[in-house]
Amino acid sequence: MPSLIKSSDPSCSEFALESNKFISCDLKLSELNAGVSYEGVFAGTVSNVHGTQIAERFSAAAHSYQDHNQLQRLSAASLLSEFSAAGYLLDIGAGPGTDFSAYHSVSQPADLSTQNPSTTVFAVDIALGMLQKLKQSYPDYLGVCADAQCLPFTNGCMDVIYSNLALQWCADFPAAVAEIARVLKPNGECHLSLVAQGSLNQLAELGLRVNDFSTMQALKAAFKLDTWQLLEVQLVPMTVYFDTLKALLYSIKGVGASVHVASSTTRVSGSTVSASEFTPRLRGRQDWQAMQAKAESLRLPQGLPLTYQIVQIRARRRF
Repeated sequence: MPSLIKSSDPSCSEFALESNKFISCDLKLSELNAGVSYEGVFAGTVSNVHGTQIAERFSAAAHSYQDHNQLQRLSAASLLSEFSAAGYLLDIGAGPGTDFSAYHSVSQPADLSTQNPSTTVFAVDIALGMLQKLKQSYPDYLGVCADAQCLPFTNGCMDVIYSNLALQWCADFPAAVAEIARVLKPNGECHLSLVAQGSLNQLAELGLRVNDFSTMQALKAAFKLDTWQLLEVQLVPMTVYFDTLKALLYSIKGVGASVHVASSTTRVSGSTVSASEFTPRLRGRQDWQAMQAKAESLRLPQGLPLTYQIVQIRARRRF
């Protein structure tokens, strides 16, 4: 079979993957945008400024991501409960990696042109830092640094696609769904989870707001019925708990998300700020103590709650 990965260079239709070895190197964003290929990893095209910002933010969070990914683990367990894989598996927004070993026999064939009954995992992430972490734990996975809205794969090459809490960051979610449809084989399935509108309501009670998220209806509408058979679309509330307010806020920063100050009277009104900036030094000790007191009023026996509305979509590509 032909190479699965195509080059973004218009003079070259395909990129031949030579090795499963990941080269740790400093890729500049200019190189990412140019579609530079390295041994065993392909750096695809970042589709826009928004994508570049997401890449930078998640690369910066890579070293601490697994210290704050309670939600990701909870969501993955739910998404994988109805999941099976064989052949070519594409993980979009792979982050530091998902263990698929319980769902298939992971094998990295020496020659991708040879049919192999086990599963080969292609791990796509827009953040190179995440792929560097991934390769430490999953050296057999093929790391591809690329944008979900511009996947560097040939048409109809993937057997199954998995994405856990990643595609909500796409500036154009329908474009990402169209790319998923393009690279899936006929009758191939995608299993997705996304953060949806109504999430993080506890932050609003603290006078904070977060990134805007799409409604379940808008996410579902991206799957055109002439292309997709929807197997399952459901909204699943998931709550994670924290010992302290600072730990709660760091859980948002630590996974690359951001929060905003909702009040128009504060010095940092309307700007995106990191969790580390919610400290007495920047907000004033009284403001911080008031926020902590309000948070304590929300405490449950398990800890301080933070609730996400998670949309799970399972769909099959039609012929």
